[in-house]
Amino acid sequence: MYTIRNGLRILRREGLSAFLKRLMEKSLHRLKVFVMRRRYSRILGGRHLPVDPVPSTRPIRGVTPPRKSNVDIVVCVHNALPDTQSCLESIIRCTTPPYGLILVDDGSDSPTREYLADFATSQGAHLLRNDQARGYTRAANQGLHASTADHVILLNSDTILTPFWLDRLVECAESNPQIGLVGPLSNTASWQSIPEIFDPAGDWAENTLPAGLTHSEMAVCVARYSARLYPRLPFLNGFCLLLKRGLIEQVGIFDEQTFGDGYGEENDLCLRAAKTGWQFAIADDTYIFHAQSRSYSKDRRKQLSEHADQTLIKKHDGQVISKGVFHCRFDRVMQGIRARSRVMCLREMMIEKGKQRWEGRRLAFILPISVPSGGGHVIFQEAEAMQRMGVSVELLNLIGHKSFFDHAYPELEIPTTYVDHPENALSLLPRYDAVVGTLYHTLNWMEAPLGSPVPIRGYYIQDFEPDFFSPGTPQYHDAFTSYARFPDLVRITKTEWNRQVILNKIGVDTRVIGPSVNLDLYRPRPQHGGTWPDRPLRIAAMIRPSTPRRQPALTVQVLREITRLHHSSVEVILFGCEPDDPDFHKLTADRENPSTFPWRHCGILTREQLASLLNEVDIFVDFSSFQAMGLTAMEAMACGAAVIVPQEGGANCFARHGENALVVDTSQPETCLTVLDRLVRDEELRHNLQQQAIFDICQYFPENAAYLTLEALFGV
Repeated sequence: MYTIRNGLRILRREGLSAFLKRLMEKSLHRLKVFVMRRRYSRILGGRHLPVDPVPSTRPIRGVTPPRKSNVDIVVCVHNALPDTQSCLESIIRCTTPPYGLILVDDGSDSPTREYLADFATSQGAHLLRNDQARGYTRAANQGLHASTADHVILLNSDTILTPFWLDRLVECAESNPQIGLVGPLSNTASWQSIPEIFDPAGDWAENTLPAGLTHSEMAVCVARYSARLYPRLPFLNGFCLLLKRGLIEQVGIFDEQTFGDGYGEENDLCLRAAKTGWQFAIADDTYIFHAQSRSYSKDRRKQLSEHADQTLIKKHDGQVISKGVFHCRFDRVMQGIRARSRVMCLREMMIEKGKQRWEGRRLAFILPISVPSGGGHVIFQEAEAMQRMGVSVELLNLIGHKSFFDHAYPELEIPTTYVDHPENALSLLPRYDAVVGTLYHTLNWMEAPLGSPVPIRGYYIQDFEPDFFSPGTPQYHDAFTSYARFPDLVRITKTEWNRQVILNKIGVDTRVIGPSVNLDLYRPRPQHGGTWPDRPLRIAAMIRPSTPRRQPALTVQVLREITRLHHSSVEVILFGCEPDDPDFHKLTADRENPSTFPWRHCGILTREQLASLLNEVDIFVDFSSFQAMGLTAMEAMACGAAVIVPQEGGANCFARHGENALVVDTSQPETCLTVLDRLVRDEELRHNLQQQAIFDICQYFPENAAYLTLEALFGV
């Protein structure tokens, strides 16, 4: 219908000869594509790589359904009365019934003993008492013996619980029958600590709460930014530990003969349970505050911990323990959670500031696109952040793009208004406080008649668009003059590099709002296709033959050479154009020996598919001649991949050579190959880049760029 409508418009405006010429061009193009696709369908064969989108994050429920399984909570107490009181009061306040409560008084003094007796009577708890302290491990085993529930939770008496903690731990445990142990996130719980696991002195971090934030508010923040990935770790901290009945029956309880005084008993249990196939998960939507009990002094805790470590090594394989510790420290999914926890409170603060200043404002982005694009992704992630600030955001698009746009962005929650022609958008302008163009020709949509009221007019500049066209063409002229189209035009851009280009070539200034990446979508997730070195090293690249500045021929040349050097130890995955695009096959064809470049192709990907692919790769390369920003490289870094980006352009605003990325002169093919070959060969370099990228990229959260955009448009 759109093609027919466009053809009738040409016929009406330009006459029959122009219409017939356009019809002939279209027909020949379609015939060429049909023939070429038939020719390359055999070549494509098994090289097409389908990509499933990442699953949508299930919403955090404020009200949980009744649990089918029963749960006992075991709390072992040895003095430290104030901590114990805070813990037990938080159980009553924050735990959704039904549940059983078992208290083990391990030789506490009179004040604590009397408090526990009164509490047990008033709350219907089952109280066990030892006249003399027997040590944590023996006390915990007493509680475990007293329970017959489906799930038993061992809870330290120096914890403060938060709403829905129990329901979320149980939901994690029941998400997979192989999960036998579950633990939450906390401020101080060794590998489960957020945001830091170590303090500057190398000791376990204590992570005080951000100023003005309560335990419950911190838990709400953790839940809001959780992807509910339930990452698996080989060791869990015993401060709050859910045990499934099946694991207890198969593996047993703590080894009190070896670890009777406490410390090391949960690690021993994990090692024994792992041998029988059980998994241990983190409920990454759950936060419990750990006060670090005064039952032991710091020196006493350190002494017990060191002794337990030595005992653990004597009982179990030291290499298995070392490998497990490395996993706990550097697991990419946990690193992604830790990195995002560093900025989640800043994101919340930015949202609240935005609400205070601009809640209720109405804004439209003119975005006439039909297929996935990096520029569109940037607009969406920042528009969604504006929505959280209380701003009413809409998209304006062409009706001819609707079916394609809806297919490309099925999860998009931004309202979209469609018009059949840009001129018809002028009547919509009065409904908005600001209208923002996103491409040079979208400024035509804002050309209101002289004297007509217009909203604030903005231009969201993501590149220097005249470079897309040959000088002297009408498109070049329109793109060049767009930056000063209106005297009241508010210009914003992503990088200082782009600002300088526009200032030098056009003579007008722009407001730099900085890069951004969707940290909630693009993040390290459990990998489904195995991990290196148990599979080939995966290298991904975007290939767009229609965009010369992305240097598709150079990219294919370098990747062809890297597969020649490393053979089956590397796997090349391409995306960004249709797999049967004739121009793509011209780039990759090797008639003499087609097997020398064993690429696989994913086609054009949605945001959710791209997040899935980037999570599964080890390296992402961008050998473009320049990048105004480099969004896909940022998305790859956010997923935990090591990236190579061009030195020309704005990528250096987030990429630091040798620290979180490799920056290369892409005008030199030999240099591109040398740098990629180094990254393939040097495991330590690759690991360090991947780890640093996960943390560094999180400072570019969308809320900051969204806030600065609103400030540029509306000021105070």
